[in-house]
Amino acid sequence: MTTLLDPSSRSLVLAVFSVFVVICLMLCIVTGADDDDRALVRSGSRRLRSWQQGIAMGGDTTTVATVTVLVGMVATSGFDGLGVMLGSLMGVVLLLVLIVEPLRRHASLTVADLLDARGSGGPTVRASWGVVTLLVCFPLLVVQLVVVGNVAAALIGQPGARTGCIVVIGCVMTALAVIGGIRGTGVVMIAKSAVTLPVLVVAAVLVLHRFGGDPGRLLDAAAHGSGLGGAYLRPGGYTGEGWVGAVNRIGQIFGMSMATLAMPAVLMRAISTKSPRGARTVGRWMLGELTLLYAALAVVGIGAAALVGGALREAGPSAQVFTPLLLGGALDSGGVLVAALACVLFLTALAAVVDVTLAAGIALGRDVLDASGRRASGAPGDSHASGGHAAGGVDGAASRWSAALTGSAAALVAVFTADWNLVVVSTLWLAVCGAALAPVLLYALYWPGFTARGALWCLWGATVVSVAALAVSPYVSGAPAAIFPDYDFKVWDVTIPGLVTVPAGFLLGWLGSVTDPRRGARRLSAPERHRELDAA
Repeated sequence: MTTLLDPSSRSLVLAVFSVFVVICLMLCIVTGADDDDRALVRSGSRRLRSWQQGIAMGGDTTTVATVTVLVGMVATSGFDGLGVMLGSLMGVVLLLVLIVEPLRRHASLTVADLLDARGSGGPTVRASWGVVTLLVCFPLLVVQLVVVGNVAAALIGQPGARTGCIVVIGCVMTALAVIGGIRGTGVVMIAKSAVTLPVLVVAAVLVLHRFGGDPGRLLDAAAHGSGLGGAYLRPGGYTGEGWVGAVNRIGQIFGMSMATLAMPAVLMRAISTKSPRGARTVGRWMLGELTLLYAALAVVGIGAAALVGGALREAGPSAQVFTPLLLGGALDSGGVLVAALACVLFLTALAAVVDVTLAAGIALGRDVLDASGRRASGAPGDSHASGGHAAGGVDGAASRWSAALTGSAAALVAVFTADWNLVVVSTLWLAVCGAALAPVLLYALYWPGFTARGALWCLWGATVVSVAALAVSPYVSGAPAAIFPDYDFKVWDVTIPGLVTVPAGFLLGWLGSVTDPRRGARRLSAPERHRELDAA
């Protein structure tokens, strides 16, 4: 993979990326919030227009793994890769229909404020939500940094420079998150979308033009090029056959939908939506951007199977992250398209890591540390919901330092896990996000009987179930590509456990609530409190 770019194209990519980083740094300095926590988390973002917020939220769901791994899945397994895209779009629709407006109404700074406002919060729940959010954000950060480090090392023609690339890129992205706050990172996300979407659409148009604009010819060529024949257009290429394949496929769509619904970086921006009308505008722009993006990625992935399927098979699974670049080389021998697609990968990684780092920093600073301060000071659990600062609360500077700590730690871990199977790390954050965060969010919004015990059981119980489901899967042991290939302690062959973990999260949340001894007393006051909040 060291011949993806010639020296002139490498210079172009590095120059474009450097200019973009400098511009983003300047924008973050100019538009970033001050040290006040509310300016950092909410008020600064409210200065963005609704359509800008929609583009930024759409960009939040698009990571470098989306552009590389997802395109690689479509290229090598066909139907199952398209199922991931479908699950993500379903999650976006659910987010816009069920989450954005009520979350905006009841959460003043973070999602934990919603739990306080709806009567199922408290310092322990706030800290637990923050810790589980970190468990979601941290693996996502590690995956992003490893992927972009591998791509950067290959593009400069020095595979041994991967460690340096991971560290440098991680430091740059962390600095942007710390300086910019949510408004500054929103500007970065919009700039990224303005570059990424047109390049991917152009690549998709070139793929269709190569096959005369005939989708049938393209699919036939993809089936032949992938080496799967007719199986390319049927389920099972990635998820497997039989009952295991069925569980994987359903879990893939179900788990992806729930994970997209509760992605911390997306929720961070959803809280900042200006008004009900603004929420609808945000939804239209977000859904329109992602529909166009996923359509382009699907065509790019199918085109890669048709044009470079043989090269992908020879290079093995590790080459999937380079699928867009290999396709660019097949479509444009001059290297311009490869350089443009390389810039897309860098900019996508930059924006994604910046936003996720900020979301993790806010979770650590506003929820975990703030909850600890409340317990130490005896402050009430709903101070944020009422608009005041807790006595033990932290300010925006703490969230910035938390973001810096999280980003630096993620870069360090990415260096040591760069040779791991990244699929298991991606599956981990998706599983925890969909099984632990999404049920708590939905219950808090739509079930008046949801209690703090239910929230704690769901958050921690679903996290344990998700980790255990992956620990006994072929991702960890019993397979050549597993983390521990020399050991075999797998219990089942299911690799996408969403069909098990997500219902387990909902069940634990319900069970914890109905067995809560304080539920009877709470039920008397909850309806009146909810009516007051809904009228606010």
